[in-house]
Formats: sequence, C-alpha cells, structure tokens
Amino acid sequence: MTNQCRSGSGTAASAWPVPTLERTYPGRLDQSRQVRAALRSFLGDCPIADEVIAGVWELAANACLHSNSKLPDGQFAITVHDFTGDYVYAEIRDQGSTWNADLGKAAEWLHGLYLMQQIATTYGSAGGRRGWIIWFTVNYPVAAPVSALRKAS
Repeated sequence: MTNQCRSGSGTAASAWPVPTLERTYPGRLDQSRQVRAALRSFLGDCPIADEVIAGVWELAANACLHSNSKLPDGQFAITVHDFTGDYVYAEIRDQGSTWNADLGKAAEWLHGLYLMQQIATTYGSAGGRRGWIIWFTVNYPVAAPVSALRKAS
C-alpha cells in the first residue's frame, strides 16, 4: 500500500456513524454530471465541497480512462464520508490495471492525480490488477479561536 501524507488537522474524528455516500457508476466519462450532482447533494453547504467534488471526479475520470473499468460493463465506485467540521474522506475504486500505484510518478500531468494531490490533506492507494482504491482526505478550514475573533471586532 502506498501512502502519501501532508499534515492533518490533528483533531479526533466524529463518532460513527458519519454521513456517507456510496455509489457505483458505469465506467464511462459521461457519468460526470451524475457523480457531481450526487456529491453536491450529499455535501450541501460543506465549505470544502468544491475541492472534494473536483478530486473525486478527477479520480473517477482516471478510472474510466486508464483502468479495466473502461471495458464493456465496467464500473467504478465512490465512497465519501463527511466527518463534519473535521475532514471529508473520499475513495474511488476501479476494476484494476497494470499501474504500479506510484502516486508521485503518476502526478506528472496537471489533472487527475496531480490535482487530487494539490487538493488533498492526505492521500494513498491500495490494490492491484484486480482493482485499485485511491483515497484522499480534505480538512475543513480551521476555525479562528474565539480570542482572535474578539480582537478583530
């Protein structure tokens, strides 16, 4: 398993269960509208919704272009957990490929994995020829301490 990290929020995750979206889609690029609409509805007014939606769709598009998910009757799946106020976790599962999961090397182009890496707080991959899982987290913005808010008034 490959795991790349940047600093996280350092706060404890919400207790389970957390709001979760799980969907499976045909492995075709024409699913963009459906994926984005489902995520927008699920995330609502989440302050990091745009980042999560962009990251999920970029990885889903990679599944449709570069994995066995693009084959006839192929599929990809998404799972998103919203640990409200802390972070959002997203994963995209495809039907595998010969890719070696080197996230650093794959991020040469200014879309797909590169974009996800720029958006994500943490990210990683697991799997192989039978299926890959690419996951990432995006932290909620840090709230200003109450004392800082009083000084600004």
